[in-house]
Amino acid sequence: MSYRSLSRERLYPILAVLLALLSAGCGSKNSASSTAKAQTYTICPGENATTESLIAFFDAREGDTIRFCEGHFDLSTGLIVNGKNGITIEGAGINKTYLSFASSDSSEGINISHADGIVMRGFTVQDTPGNAIRVYRSQYVTFSGVRALWSGYDQCNDDPEAEDSCSHHGAYGLYPVESRHVLIEDSEAFGASDAGIYVGQTSDVIVRNTRAEFNVAGFEFENTYRAVFEDNIATNNTGGFLIFDLPGLSQYGEKNIVRRNKAYRNNHENFAPIGNIVGIVPRGTGMLVLSTDNLEIYDNDIYDHDTLGIAVANYALADANEPDPKYDFYPEGIHIHGNRFRDNSLNPAEPSVDRGAASLLPLLLRIKNLGRSAHIVWDGAEDSPNDCTSFPVDQDGIPLNEPNPNEHGEEDRYEPRVNEFGRPNYQRNDPDPSCKYNAWKFDEAGALKPELGLFIAEDNTFENTQLSTAFMTDFLNANITTSALPQLLFDLLKPASTNLAPHRGALPPVELRPLKLPYVPDLDGADARPTEAEVSKACSAVKSGQVNFAAAKYNCPRLEQYGLFADPGDPTSQAIGGVPYELNTALFSDYAVKHRILFLPPGSAARYLDHADKVTATLDFPVGTIIAKTFGFQDGETENVIETRLLIRRETSKGSSWVGLPYLWKTDSTGKRYAELKIEGAKVAAKYDYADLDTQVDAHYSGTVEGYTVPAALSCLSCHAGDDRDPGAAPIGPKPRNLNRDHVYGSEGSVNQLQYLQLHGLLTGLPEDLASVEKMPRWNVPGDAGDAPNSDTDIHHRVRAYLEVNCMHCHNPAGPASNSGLFLDSYRTVNVQYGICKRPVAAGKGSGGRLYDIIPGDANGSILPYRLGSTEAGVRMPPIARSVVHGEAVNLITTWINEVLPTEDTEDAEGCTSGDGLLGLGVLGLEQALAQARRSQQAPASSADQRRSRTAPTAVGAGTSKRKS
Repeated sequence: MSYRSLSRERLYPILAVLLALLSAGCGSKNSASSTAKAQTYTICPGENATTESLIAFFDAREGDTIRFCEGHFDLSTGLIVNGKNGITIEGAGINKTYLSFASSDSSEGINISHADGIVMRGFTVQDTPGNAIRVYRSQYVTFSGVRALWSGYDQCNDDPEAEDSCSHHGAYGLYPVESRHVLIEDSEAFGASDAGIYVGQTSDVIVRNTRAEFNVAGFEFENTYRAVFEDNIATNNTGGFLIFDLPGLSQYGEKNIVRRNKAYRNNHENFAPIGNIVGIVPRGTGMLVLSTDNLEIYDNDIYDHDTLGIAVANYALADANEPDPKYDFYPEGIHIHGNRFRDNSLNPAEPSVDRGAASLLPLLLRIKNLGRSAHIVWDGAEDSPNDCTSFPVDQDGIPLNEPNPNEHGEEDRYEPRVNEFGRPNYQRNDPDPSCKYNAWKFDEAGALKPELGLFIAEDNTFENTQLSTAFMTDFLNANITTSALPQLLFDLLKPASTNLAPHRGALPPVELRPLKLPYVPDLDGADARPTEAEVSKACSAVKSGQVNFAAAKYNCPRLEQYGLFADPGDPTSQAIGGVPYELNTALFSDYAVKHRILFLPPGSAARYLDHADKVTATLDFPVGTIIAKTFGFQDGETENVIETRLLIRRETSKGSSWVGLPYLWKTDSTGKRYAELKIEGAKVAAKYDYADLDTQVDAHYSGTVEGYTVPAALSCLSCHAGDDRDPGAAPIGPKPRNLNRDHVYGSEGSVNQLQYLQLHGLLTGLPEDLASVEKMPRWNVPGDAGDAPNSDTDIHHRVRAYLEVNCMHCHNPAGPASNSGLFLDSYRTVNVQYGICKRPVAAGKGSGGRLYDIIPGDANGSILPYRLGSTEAGVRMPPIARSVVHGEAVNLITTWINEVLPTEDTEDAEGCTSGDGLLGLGVLGLEQALAQARRSQQAPASSADQRRSRTAPTAVGAGTSKRKS
């Protein structure tokens, strides 16, 4: 069966069904009509399945269903939903429809962002390089009868460095993050190298009737509000249920519930890639509570775990040097009642060289408990008053315990500014406080408020069928509160306690909000689909010498129909009414050369915005703007033009939005060149051999690219979409500071690009003094920032420019990678949020066995250059736009880390360069030494190991690059 649209078969709530029935008689069932009625796209297995899927995901609108037939699909790239509401993705059943991404060039299998009311049901996603299904900044989302699976999950080598280890599996199975109102039910996850079911930085969640097996963590809540695990099964994982709060993220959670679950025999060896936080979870953990607040655990069955039933721990055991001033190390308000424990801690995990110093903790716990095991273990850490008296403030400078008249409802601040105990509820845009405020926890006498304690009720039951009670205790207060010396040595000398009396009592039940589900698609408010006749009429109205702006509303099948170029077969020819421009620092795209042209509708102008408005601000372009960017490969005197991408700003019923359209250049039988719309993208082999005249040094690039990617239209959204810019695939390159350079404009000669736009009435708001407009340096031109060429300051400025252009569009607080906590804009202090001594979040195998994003003085031990030096899907950064390594940039970044950092604007650099750690060895120092030892044993050397040289490394995988004199 081929791709086609059919009549709607999806079941909506009653209102939606009635609306669908009312429109049933309009138009043909098998063709799109100029209405907003719902459609069903059906895709069946076959060689065209990837193409059909990409087109369906691109075309689908609110109320539509994308249906996969029964069978096995081999999909060569990931599927994306961005900015679309009310879409259903369904298969024939969890055991009937298999979407395999084993050969995909994308990290995620299905990536959903800024999309409300998404329903996924009845299929399995398997063998993704990265995460199986990611849902980001979306609301009212349902997973029902969905499975994430990695093949061979039950046959893995326990050695994380072995080729047949499961550490190469994707990190997360079902993965909603920074979302709201999420339901996961009747689903499964097998073989994730981090968490099978992971819910992060999300509010109002239910996960029920779901099974997780053979993952590192079966289920994980991380920095969540009002999330519930109920009636689930976790078995054969390393740890069954993890309820974490981690530092440096968008919110810090509370009010979660774990009830009526079965956690049993979670004794799998930990196969998480070294460097990931779940890598510290010991084999045989039923539940692990780390640094979260107001958690209720009740009516669960927890049994047959090698190490412990439940552990409650503070973050200082993981990293006592964590500097985040918003982050609270201590788990408080924990209520454990009505659970059934049996035969836990019979074979505690032993210390592991691979897992570092943290793996010593089970042994230390047993020593502290006089050789006995325990069902429930608490580290014994409690917070104490500090001298911070300044209540944290919001972005307007108003204390969080006071109202802000500028905030209007949940869109401005979803959680209360403070909770009922007075705890400040931070959100992403709240500034870091000057000190860590914790006065809200204590009474006037300085004692911790009783409601913030650990409560273990008498109605928990403990059964030991394998060991006598002489070798088991129900509870252990270990009194091991930190991994940092010298305090750790004092803790080891302090007696532990098995006394439950101080923990008897109860807390009020955790209060939840009802989920706002099911979502009802807004068919009345959706834009009507254009008919084929409407598209044909507009796109065929092109006239010689005129841009066809009327066609900008449509996706024309041929590029020439927009009338952009004097020679329709040559996008490097003179533009008709367009303004060519260059960028100081550009996104790397496999050594392709680029031609950029801006087309503004007649009588319109762009508006000047810069980083003072927002760090990602570009010029604000009017509706109807077309930006054309042509990619080619220079081979001597010949340029092989591959593709032209258009970004078009359109007006929709919900405001303006940008769309990205890829056009692939072809040659017909007569030798005529033309470009046709390629919604599904393409792969092209290319060769390049050219001098880089921009560097003002003798630089020459030559090489081959086996798999240059013309992106699918959906892939444009991976980089161009974000909360900090206009909806859709908004521009990210033309920032004023990146446009602030001269360009030769024919007879007008060399003119500053911003001034040229202003002089021709195409730009308003440009400051009168052009010198006040910052200039981004060209990353590859020493001294371009005004510093002494190749000085430390010069290298620092050029690296920051490169990272901003190539990484910051995702890595900013409002970007698609905000959940990572790594932010790379040029105006931020180079501190832990910039990657300095920052542990990875959600990196999976992308950590490469390394512990920190950037370790000053140790590029080889840092994650950032490792990922920039890789071409492997799930590791490679940026995740799209390149298939070869940008060797010259990696070398510069390597020099920056090894020889320049720390600089005057660098903070937090002590966290991973020294350490007082476990047993005098230094937790951090020991872990780094072990990680370095593992890397030194790997052979052959990867491109990451070659980066200390000043010459470009051989690209891994698809292509090669070299410099020659």
